[in-house]
Amino acid sequence: MHFFIKGWKTATSYQRNITEIKSFTKFQIGYLIIIMLATMLSFVYTNDYSVAGVASLLTGLALAFYLILLASGRITNFFWGLLTTGMWFIISVHNHLIGDMINQGFFFVMQFVGMYAWQKQLERQADQTVIESKKLSWIQLVCSAIGSGLIYVVVLVIAKSGHGNQYYLDSAQLPLGVLAQVLATYGYFSSWIVWLAVDAVGLLLWWNQIQDGGMAAIGMFILMIVKTFNAFYGMYLWSKNPEK
Repeated sequence: MHFFIKGWKTATSYQRNITEIKSFTKFQIGYLIIIMLATMLSFVYTNDYSVAGVASLLTGLALAFYLILLASGRITNFFWGLLTTGMWFIISVHNHLIGDMINQGFFFVMQFVGMYAWQKQLERQADQTVIESKKLSWIQLVCSAIGSGLIYVVVLVIAKSGHGNQYYLDSAQLPLGVLAQVLATYGYFSSWIVWLAVDAVGLLLWWNQIQDGGMAAIGMFILMIVKTFNAFYGMYLWSKNPEK
């Protein structure tokens, strides 16, 4: 309980957030501005002032901070993760994407788990500001693949019975997302490889929603492009900061 309470206070601390945002490099500041501009331009272009449209705008703005802080290994990413996943859930509800609803609900809960896990690891490190990445063993990799396959089958059955949209593709998001989020929560470098798979599925999913006229779909598609780039960026940063 000690690690969770301290992790919550650290991740949601106004001062800690300001300090870590101020530590952004020039590249990260430029990256942040590009994400926010793309999000706002998409909102203006689509002229969608519905609940889903406004949620898409807010999601994109929060996501900009979340992605950069996560890639940088900063614990404050979990505060922005709560904002991002909460609003993303609203958009998924409006688009009747059952798999994505379950996905975002899981991500929301995992932000709290991440606060606990990262705080615990940070206190074991010499540098308590940036998380050190770990490598996944072959046994862990095989177990992860089997677990993801089982989750896919369960979600597919639920999505079919709930008459969700694009259920084969939509259902793939949860098992991949679960694996990526768990690996990221415990500081595994492999999480970025799985995030690339999650983003590839997301790109296809939201592209199809654009074709079907889904609400806030263009904004979400742009966010998926940003997330894909961030997965490569996070992979680069975490490879430079392995656990000692």
